[in-house]
Amino acid sequence: MNRIFQIPAPHRVPDGTLVSPFLNARDNTSGMPFDLLEGFSIAAGTIETGSRSKIHVMPFVTQVTFARRGALTVWMKAAGDAQPYMLSLNPDEAVVTEPGTFLQLVNTSDQACEALYIVSPAYVFEFSDGRVIYDDSVVLDETWEQLATANGRTAKALPTLEQRRQSAARLAAASGPRRWP
Repeated sequence: MNRIFQIPAPHRVPDGTLVSPFLNARDNTSGMPFDLLEGFSIAAGTIETGSRSKIHVMPFVTQVTFARRGALTVWMKAAGDAQPYMLSLNPDEAVVTEPGTFLQLVNTSDQACEALYIVSPAYVFEFSDGRVIYDDSVVLDETWEQLATANGRTAKALPTLEQRRQSAARLAAASGPRRWP
């Protein structure tokens, strides 16, 4: 492939952080052919100084969060965990978040944290006419305390595997048989 990929300008996403998807063939924002990369996707993220993402969960994908610059505190809670646990990342360190794990990114340091998100299988995101049709991540309104009171159940409905498949099929059909030159 004769192409260099660069991190584009970031967008504020529903969890409150800044994300720049730049190697993802499974969304309709990257411009990549749908069949180019199916096993993984990469996005760059910025977690601003003194900020925290909302808690979110990705039911179908595994995410590696790699701190490129700055420090980051990662809170996670998997289905079998009694309570959330915290991992502190320094530059050039990573954590793995398995499917269905609640996740929150917190930056209490005095500099922004720049991260890479490597997701497998590739993150599915479908956007049309100014609205999100499908997103592999579900951003929650609950706090950790509210989730504990509700035994880890959230008020938001999680997507089904069939909804993910349907979104991927629409994205594939819209992409057509394009290939990079």
